[in-house]
Amino acid sequence: MTKTFNRIFCLGLLAVASVLSAYGQQNTLIQTSLSAAITSSQTCFAVASVTGVNAATVTTPGSDLYIVDPGQVAGELVRNVSTITGTTVCGRRTSTGGAKSHASGSMVLVATSPNWFASADPVGACSTTPGSIAGDKMGPFVTPVLNVNTGNQWICSSVTGTWVPGFANSSGNRGATAAVASAAGKITPSGPLFHITGTAAITGFNIPVGYNGGPICVVPDGLFTTTNANNFAIASTAVVSKALCWTYEGAAAKPFFPSY
Repeated sequence: MTKTFNRIFCLGLLAVASVLSAYGQQNTLIQTSLSAAITSSQTCFAVASVTGVNAATVTTPGSDLYIVDPGQVAGELVRNVSTITGTTVCGRRTSTGGAKSHASGSMVLVATSPNWFASADPVGACSTTPGSIAGDKMGPFVTPVLNVNTGNQWICSSVTGTWVPGFANSSGNRGATAAVASAAGKITPSGPLFHITGTAAITGFNIPVGYNGGPICVVPDGLFTTTNANNFAIASTAVVSKALCWTYEGAAAKPFFPSY
């Protein structure tokens, strides 16, 4: 009896440790796109990449997908990918009010596991350390947090210690995300508003996960410069503490247009 109890107790501890370990790993939503337009009746469609997309098995559900047309915030949830053939995926269309047609190139966000998507906006304080608990602040399990009912994306800001709007968010509010160091090359924006440090010549932006158009603004902390070697339309010279914003025009060869 004692041996049986000890065995069950140990298995229970291992299960709890496994859950805590999994939570301690911050995941990132995966971004791909539709490689062709789809109609409202299609249950199978082609995407640019199936990296991170899992098909359902007997014991595990498939990945969930969220499709958003260019320039929009709200999209359509596709649940439980059932099969993957090459880069064609099949899933259950579940949009409230009926499935919609979507344009070629539409953003597709991938929740490798279905619990990576949220059904409500996060509120209050947060910690940027995954799985950590400081007071009642817990680090995010996945970033960005996507509310599939509204399309709003949220980022846990290391600057404010609170949830701030991500790249697609209809709230219109802004909150600074982590500062990014200038580099002699491309940099990856940490959010729609952030500081840039240093003086290196930046050549463009890497497209961050969740970005589907819209302005990106920075507060320069150093006299960095930009060139038009990659996806900036023209070169710029930053002015410390003077906000520099880029307007995105996706049809342009170099789609990021600076405010100065």
